[in-house]
Amino acid sequence: MILNLEFKNYRSFKGTCSFTTEPTSSKAKVENLCEVETNAEGNKKALKISLIFGANASGKTNIIKFLYGFRRWVLNLDNRVGENIALYQPFKFDSETADAPIEFSMEFIAQKIRYKYEVSFTKLQIESESLMSYPNGKLTKLYKRILLSDDKESDTIEFGSSLPAFKSFNVFKNQLLISKFLKDTPCEPITNAAKYLADIVISNGFHEDTMLGEDKEMLRWLYSHPGNKKMLAEFLAFADTGLADFQLEKRSGGVEVTSLHGLYKDGEDMGKTADLPLKEESFGTRALFIIGCHILQALQNGSPFFIDEMDSGLHSYITRLIVDIFRNERINKKNAQLVFTTHDVNLLDQNTIRKDQVWFTEKDKFGVSEMFTLSDFEDVREDTLFAKWYLNNKFGGVPSLQSLEKLFVENGEN
Repeated sequence: MILNLEFKNYRSFKGTCSFTTEPTSSKAKVENLCEVETNAEGNKKALKISLIFGANASGKTNIIKFLYGFRRWVLNLDNRVGENIALYQPFKFDSETADAPIEFSMEFIAQKIRYKYEVSFTKLQIESESLMSYPNGKLTKLYKRILLSDDKESDTIEFGSSLPAFKSFNVFKNQLLISKFLKDTPCEPITNAAKYLADIVISNGFHEDTMLGEDKEMLRWLYSHPGNKKMLAEFLAFADTGLADFQLEKRSGGVEVTSLHGLYKDGEDMGKTADLPLKEESFGTRALFIIGCHILQALQNGSPFFIDEMDSGLHSYITRLIVDIFRNERINKKNAQLVFTTHDVNLLDQNTIRKDQVWFTEKDKFGVSEMFTLSDFEDVREDTLFAKWYLNNKFGGVPSLQSLEKLFVENGEN
C-alpha cells in the first residue's frame, strides 16, 4: 500500500503537495480501511479509496500526470543516456522555480517492509536519490546517490551496511538507480521496492499527451491473459454497455479489439453477433474498457490504482460501482487502493465516504496549486452532508465564476 507521497515544484504545484492514505482516528466506516502486515510495525492501516475534487485547471491532473511519468521513468521508457529528463516540468511562473529541482518522496509497504523513496532532479541530471527501509522498526539506508562532478557521465552509489555485496556502483546521471534493480541487478530488498513502483496502475486514457502507448501495453497484457478477457467482457456487459463480448486479434502493429453485439431480427434474438471496431464504440464504452482492464490489474496484484477524471464519459452509477468494487473486501482481497480525480459530486456521499478520504485542489491568482483534505475542516462531522456543503462552496475546490450578465450583456452592448 501507498502511505504517503509528496512532490514539490512540479507544474502548478510550486510548493510541497502532500497526500496521505493513513487514516485519522475516526471510527467511521471501518470497511473503507485495509490492513497490511509489516515485519516491524505489526498491522498497518490505510484507506482503500481517496477522491480528489477541484475546479478545472486547479491541478488535479498534475498529481496523476506526475505518477504516470515517474512510473515510465522507473521502467526506462522515456529517457536515453545524455537526454533531458522527460519528467522535468517545473513551475514556470516564478523565476526562482523555473530551473529549480523537482523533489519527490513516497512511503509505501511492499513484501511486509515499509520503504521510503526520495529523488530530486533537474532537466539534465538527478540531484539526489535514496531508498530507506524499516526492516526492524528502525530507519535503515539501502542506498544513497553520491553526485560526482558535472563533467562525469555517471554518479557513484553508496550502499547501506546491510548490502555488503555492492562495493561500487555507477549509474548515468539521468537514470534512476532503482530502475536498474528491476531486472539488471536483482537484490531482494531493493528489487521488491522497484517492482512495487513499476506495478502501480495509472489510467490516463482520456488525455492524448499522457497516453504514450498505454493502450498497446494494456492490450498486450489482456491478450496474454485469456481469463482476464472473459472477466472484462462480463464486467462490460454488467455495466450495461450493450457489448455481448469482444475479440482480440494480434496484428503486426499490436493487438486489435473488435466488440461483439447481439444480432436481432424483428425483435428476436438470432443467436448471432455483429462485430464493431472498438474505436467506433461510444466514448464511455471505450473509457470503461480501459478502466476495466486496469481494475483487473490492480485487484490481481494488490497494486495502487490512480485514475484521472474517472467520471469522464461515465454515468454516476458506473463510478459508484467502481468505488464499491474497491470497498468490497471479498472482491478486493489483496487490498488494492483506488485514488482518483473526479467532478462527480454524487460520490461525496457521507454514508459511504469518510472525511479523510476526500481531497481538494485549488489554484490561486498566481497559478499556484495547493492540496488539502476535508479532515482539515474542524466543523465538518462524519455525518455532514458533504455534497451539499461542497456545492455551497464551504470547502473551496470549486470554480470561481463571475456574473454571466457582465460577460454577455455588457460585452454585447460594447
